[in-house]
Amino acid sequence: MILTTVFLIGLLYKNPVAFFLVIVAGLLVRELIKYHFRHWERCNVPGPKPSLIFGNIASNIFLRQHFAEMIDGWYNKFPNAPFIGFYKIFKPSVMIRDPEMIKNVLVRDQACFSANDFAFDEKLDPLLAHNPFMVSGERWKKSRQLLTPIFTGSKMKQLFPIMDEISSQFVDFVGRQCGREVEAKSISAAYTTQNVAGCAFSLDADCFNNPNSEWRVMGKKIFQPTLLAGIKFMLMLFVPSVTWFIPVPFLPKEVDRWMRKLVSTLLQERKNKQPERDDQLQSLLKTKSAELTEEQIAGHSLAFFSEGFETSSTTMGFAILHLAENPDVQEKLFQEIQNTLGKNDIPLTFDLVQKIEYLDWVLQESLRITPPAAGLQKLCTQNYCLKYKVDGKEVGTWIMPGTTVLIPIVAVHMDPKYYPEPEKFRPERFSPEEKAKRTDPVYYPFGEGPRMCLGMRFAQIQIKMALLKLVQQFRVRTSPNYKPWQYNRNTFLTEAKDGLQVVFERRS
Repeated sequence: MILTTVFLIGLLYKNPVAFFLVIVAGLLVRELIKYHFRHWERCNVPGPKPSLIFGNIASNIFLRQHFAEMIDGWYNKFPNAPFIGFYKIFKPSVMIRDPEMIKNVLVRDQACFSANDFAFDEKLDPLLAHNPFMVSGERWKKSRQLLTPIFTGSKMKQLFPIMDEISSQFVDFVGRQCGREVEAKSISAAYTTQNVAGCAFSLDADCFNNPNSEWRVMGKKIFQPTLLAGIKFMLMLFVPSVTWFIPVPFLPKEVDRWMRKLVSTLLQERKNKQPERDDQLQSLLKTKSAELTEEQIAGHSLAFFSEGFETSSTTMGFAILHLAENPDVQEKLFQEIQNTLGKNDIPLTFDLVQKIEYLDWVLQESLRITPPAAGLQKLCTQNYCLKYKVDGKEVGTWIMPGTTVLIPIVAVHMDPKYYPEPEKFRPERFSPEEKAKRTDPVYYPFGEGPRMCLGMRFAQIQIKMALLKLVQQFRVRTSPNYKPWQYNRNTFLTEAKDGLQVVFERRS
């Protein structure tokens, strides 16, 4: 500001005409920007007031708020609006509040919102180009068709013995730390990484004996990027077009090389000898092996790994915390497990786990309060009319191709209109009777519609297996040093700033 003032004074002294032109140009630009930021006002769409440079996202960019906190504030500020208008820097965007309108975007009119608002350079990140979340159009359809058979219920039954074995190893791992403070997300990540390595590749990741195993190191590198990659990711969320000019890959090169080498080695081994277990990689090779290049197989394998362990470990870590904070829920779950399985150590089966209703309710309630992602950002791909009613009359607002459409998952999940006393952990909300009372579709931890998370079944069963065996063997309580968790504002996903400290104790 001081330098600008000095410059203008000097310009006025030396060249008054140039000074006048600079002032006029500055005022003109300012008015044009202000006019642009009145777009939603001209459309009679309510929304938070934007700042002159950063639109409505300055609080997130400068880490004053987590993404979840920011959109929750917008959501609650306009309780009667079906949707609100906001600005991602200069880009007019909308956040949908009305459940029926959300359903239209994700399901009925999904063809108009078939792409996630995510920009990446395939030349810099070739392996990411095979991840269904990243791609759109025909490439997404082909990827979806290829991977869907690998995540069916019948395939989960085939993988169940692997999960059963690894979840038992996890219980032994936790047992060695009884009475000591542990971080719930960290131990959950060790389990989900070990489980993904076993289910996807029939490999032992050695996560229970070596906290610095190669698999854990590579997993952390994916979700703890370099400074430049982190800046690029933040820009990608809010100004995707700018990321094309930053020649830094999202995926660290060492992870790219590691995954390619891993897949190359496995493919060579499997040419000579079939694996004893029909894991996910083998299912992929059986499905379309003749049509897939080694790079494509490596890309899909990376998706198995990264998406199989990270969001599941977040969900599982928070589920453990919720049980620790609610001992009555924990004991009720223990009793239902005992009633279902009996005291004679009945061998676990996939169907038997699915019969434990309260376990499912606990998981769903945990996902309601702490979903791994606070929101979904969809990209409008054609002219679309957001229709709603005013005084019983249907009206609409048109949005253009390229408009970001935000679905505020956690804000809807915490709306007392749909979930009374939403801050309380109450698994009974997901009993058939309670679910029947909610006429609106207001639950989106895995998304909804055709682009719903492919790995949902895998995530649910691997988490249920771990929680079931933990509650069978241990009681969990919060650590004496534990403080109510707060969002880590340095990450887009749901993560606790200071961790989730808990203590396990063996049941007598």
